[in-house]
Amino acid sequence: MRNIRPAHIFTLTLVFLLILPYIYIGKAEEYDAEENLYVVGKIPEISIGNDTVINLVFEDYSGLNYTRWVKISWALVHIVWPITFGYILGGGKKGLEEFKRYVCLHSIEFQAYIDGNVSGWHAIIEPSLITGSTSGNKARLTLKVRIDGPTAYPMADVIIKVIRKGAGGEVLGVSYHRISLKAEHIYLLDIKPLKSAVETLPGSSVSIPVEITNLGNYVENYIISVEGKGASAISGGQTITINPGETIKTYVQVYTPFSIFDFGTPRKIEIKAYPSGAPDRVFTAGASVVTRGVSPIFIPVLILIAILIVLIVKMLLQFGKGFTWTKKGKVEEEIKRKFFSVGAEKKEAVRESVKMKSEVKSVSSKPRSLGRKDLEKLMAKIKKEEMKQKRKFEKTL
Repeated sequence: MRNIRPAHIFTLTLVFLLILPYIYIGKAEEYDAEENLYVVGKIPEISIGNDTVINLVFEDYSGLNYTRWVKISWALVHIVWPITFGYILGGGKKGLEEFKRYVCLHSIEFQAYIDGNVSGWHAIIEPSLITGSTSGNKARLTLKVRIDGPTAYPMADVIIKVIRKGAGGEVLGVSYHRISLKAEHIYLLDIKPLKSAVETLPGSSVSIPVEITNLGNYVENYIISVEGKGASAISGGQTITINPGETIKTYVQVYTPFSIFDFGTPRKIEIKAYPSGAPDRVFTAGASVVTRGVSPIFIPVLILIAILIVLIVKMLLQFGKGFTWTKKGKVEEEIKRKFFSVGAEKKEAVRESVKMKSEVKSVSSKPRSLGRKDLEKLMAKIKKEEMKQKRKFEKTL
């Protein structure tokens, strides 16, 4: 017994020297679980509607590495420690098991949740419990994160809470690990024209009100443009910045082609929008522009023509008034002249006729000194003179 006691004392001293640093660690475990947790590889983007798996590794740094001591010294663990803790210190095998559970073998619980309880985000970790963990122990964990659908929160933080418990279930330490995640980039836009059809003049511009809603999960800069047959946008395109879930009301300016007059021509246009970072993701909506009436570009020309017509008519009226009175006077004078000349000629014809008749009468009253032929010549001459006077009179009229 005398030879055994020094060996026992030496072993006991060695054990306490080994335990001494962990006594202070055990006191600190009330605040820290003495472990490490890290992500294997690159953190992926979280997909919408499916579980995204993130691989983790857990490392235990608390207490004695019971497994390593078993590998180093079978005799120490199975002979010296049972004798020391079981018989010298008391407690037997039960005391040794309690020692192992308290100093060496712990239970580790894992809890995963979304920081701030962000809507639409969910996280779980598997396995959620590891038993019999000792210093130096490593375990592979799986973190599963899911997003229900398009959310206004494209980024979130997952908190993993690590709880170390002893044999009796008492909490020996708690640690927290934060992993920042972001959702996969979803481009989704709803374009809604508030007027499906608008009417305007040919060769003019018109504004179409449009409501745009960002159904994606990131703040985006969208470029708005207009395309259509026979109609085009006034500018190359406007840029709007819109938050997830936000609805913005804006106007698109459309220019219609020129024509002097249009009875009513419908023109189909497309309102397009695409994110500045992904021009291949194009969202469209349709509307119609009907051109009807006279082009506003031609209206000044019509006004100028109307003014010229009014001026010309006014000038004609002014000049025509003097011309009319002058002409009227000349006409009256001509009528008077012709009237008096006709009267004079008529009187002259009457005198000639009277003269002829008087000559005939005088001839007839004389003794028959003229022959039959002479009388016929005289009558023909009178008749010829009457016809001449008649034609002259008709000509004057």
